[in-house]
Amino acid sequence: MARPNLSKVGSCDAPADAPKVMLVKQWHLAPTNITKRFKEKYPQERNQTAIYNALNEAIKKKKIQVVVGEGCEGEINSEFTGTFNGWDYASLKGLAQTRNYPRIITHVPLKLEARHGDKVLTLCGDVESQIKEGNLRLSNLRGWVGFWTRLQEPNENAERMKLYLEAAADLLKIPRDTPLATVQSKIKENIREELALFTKSLDERNSAFVKSLSGREFKTAAIVIGGLHAKDLKAKLQAAGLGCDVYEPWGYQPADEKLIQEFEKIMSTP
Repeated sequence: MARPNLSKVGSCDAPADAPKVMLVKQWHLAPTNITKRFKEKYPQERNQTAIYNALNEAIKKKKIQVVVGEGCEGEINSEFTGTFNGWDYASLKGLAQTRNYPRIITHVPLKLEARHGDKVLTLCGDVESQIKEGNLRLSNLRGWVGFWTRLQEPNENAERMKLYLEAAADLLKIPRDTPLATVQSKIKENIREELALFTKSLDERNSAFVKSLSGREFKTAAIVIGGLHAKDLKAKLQAAGLGCDVYEPWGYQPADEKLIQEFEKIMSTP
């Protein structure tokens, strides 16, 4: 028996006749990774292909009227100039009817628009300034958690521990001879602040995705989004009176979701 492209993992509590949103979690490459000419096998391929195949079939059967993507703003159409993984609208349009098209690893809504054109309304519902803000905060979080983890390790190598401690103190702009417990406490404060700012950027982006559907006529829309957005976005869709089903595609990896859980776990430690 063939494995389904999408598996439902949650739903909104909404009236039965409310417009429905398919909230599809994706595991995607950074948009700057070039994937042209299929020179490399990417672990994200299974996930990205599963999403494309599922939504492509739904559009062909006229079951979806709107597709919303992340990573950019405005409507995606023949005049869209954005580039993802080395692909733009024109380069995708030229291959849209070929056999290997589903396997192209790039922005899925852009790929669907290049394939279907006027048969679907394709939107980028994101906030570019908040994408940059979120990426900055996530980078900072990874850095501080790296120091936190190293300074929590058993002190088997005193010299290496001293180097980590001094490097952390330099970044914190405190004396290098500051006690370990104090350095750890200040690192935790920074993690808390960065996590709050990251969550704020995520909240603003999710509000924008919901707003992108406001005033649109549709029975079913799809939002293709990193899994990190799903919990809050589901709540926002429900608050807006929209129905929704949350899907995890074949090959999905919840790496970012687990990362945030790790940050939250640090915050809960004494």
